Amino acid sequence: MKILATVVVLVISVSLFAQKNNPGLPIEDKGMDAYLRSRKVPELKISVMNSTRSLNGTKVKYTAVHLGTTTQVTGFATLDDHGRAVIKMNENLPYQQVWLTVDDYLYTGILVNTDLEVVIDAGVVKKEAYIFGTGISFKGTDAALNEALCKRTLYKKDQGDGLSSRMVQASLDAANKKIPQSSFLVTADSIYAAMKQLDDAYVKDNPGYEWAIRNGTDSRFYQWVIVALRSVNSATNNLYQKAIAHQPCFMSNDGAAFYRNLSHTYAFMNDQTAPALQDLLYLKYTTYNKEQKAVLDSIKQYESAKTADKERVLKRLYTCRYVLLKNEVQAANFEQFVQRIEKNSASPRTDILKLSLMELGKDYFSTSFPVLLASMKTAWTKRVAESELKTFAASQKEVQQLFQSSGTLRSDSFFIGTPVAALSFGARLYRLDSIDHIDRFISNLRTKFKDRALVIDIWATWCGPCIADITNSKKLHEESKDLPVEYIYLCTTSGSDEETWKKRIGVLKPSGTHIFMNEELESAFRKKLNANGGYPTYIVIDKRGNISSDRIRFMSELSRETFAEATGLK
Repeated sequence: MKILATVVVLVISVSLFAQKNNPGLPIEDKGMDAYLRSRKVPELKISVMNSTRSLNGTKVKYTAVHLGTTTQVTGFATLDDHGRAVIKMNENLPYQQVWLTVDDYLYTGILVNTDLEVVIDAGVVKKEAYIFGTGISFKGTDAALNEALCKRTLYKKDQGDGLSSRMVQASLDAANKKIPQSSFLVTADSIYAAMKQLDDAYVKDNPGYEWAIRNGTDSRFYQWVIVALRSVNSATNNLYQKAIAHQPCFMSNDGAAFYRNLSHTYAFMNDQTAPALQDLLYLKYTTYNKEQKAVLDSIKQYESAKTADKERVLKRLYTCRYVLLKNEVQAANFEQFVQRIEKNSASPRTDILKLSLMELGKDYFSTSFPVLLASMKTAWTKRVAESELKTFAASQKEVQQLFQSSGTLRSDSFFIGTPVAALSFGARLYRLDSIDHIDRFISNLRTKFKDRALVIDIWATWCGPCIADITNSKKLHEESKDLPVEYIYLCTTSGSDEETWKKRIGVLKPSGTHIFMNEELESAFRKKLNANGGYPTYIVIDKRGNISSDRIRFMSELSRETFAEATGLK
């Protein structure tokens, strides 16, 4: 990593950021803090021209990539009478990727750095443009870079997508030990060579911004190398060493995924030299009550025993330990995550990786986030962590107040949408286009299904994993029908329509409450419950009102027992 030794060198380097043949400053460069201190928050401008219809109020959806409890944050804007909109970014990081949808005119991914305007000629664009094309142009300092990268995305796209898919599958197979490490290394080498060939061919015909194209490809490739090789002897693996030496220049999907994968690899690394969880809990032994001390002592006894029922008994004792010492276990686990990251990386990368730990600690943010803040030395990562802590604290307060007052609602006020249909297999369908406040919707859900745990599945009709998981979860529904659980399916209107939604439900036949939800309300709902992310997303609200968006990753991974644990019914 090139370390900027003087302010003069830093200023020169930063001034070259947007120039064609000069690499941008890597996100983890030591000069980033100094650069961001004087950097303004960038704005993204959108202009639609030559439209034959009124543009006032036309919807613009934007999803910005960042690091924290989630890697994407969605917002909405509207065009004015002149077909213009200005979006001010929430952060001042350079080269932040934004996924932009302008009504039915354009869907694209761009990098917002200094000065960028997306211009759409509605007289030319007759159907939604994808990424870039005729009728789409960029203006401003960042225009040439974005045009080069958008054209690279479209260049032999099927071939590029195929290589990415092969890399993902090979990495998952290697991580799950379905293929040997040697086979993965051969496959990964051939995929990377093919990726570089595509880059070489594009750069030859489109000279300029080679540094950006190469850096993006490396982020896309090395994020999956980390997944594949996280359980091998990394010290002696050359490919793994190349992967962790990579430094993303962009806050893009691939750049954020690189840091997230590396963070979680270090956090869950098997470190035989570090204190075990049991040892960490024993450090506060004198503060525990008799029951808590008893379970720790029993675990200590059985861990050193050689009895036939050792595994069965320890499983039960570990569960009991978590119930009796939940806060202490969570704090100890998180402390281990932080220590492993600090042991395996150096600042400022260490602090960037800690931002991805926020995803793991968000359910107990009041204790986990301050731990991260106290250990951070990098100013810009501390600002991100402070912002996340403030947001989570405010959201928790509002939700608690919401649940405390929900019991006063009248039985005829539990509006969760306009009724659409009641189907023979136990599905009740509603459509929710508007509501005066998202708090009211949450409160009505909670009150309508009083004394039941809520499992909320946020999905999309076009999401393959969502549809597959709904199919897989039907068996779990049957196995758990004696549990007081209400299954609530919130389907986004984004990219779909009511007829497609109804057809999906008719084919899949999942019982429960189904709500076709306006995408802006869906975004507000996610934000309120700290459940930003992709599809599917599962939120659990147990009978006591505790909320979690990470207890369930996929329904297909759960048994009846683990499902009962996830919903707080065991």
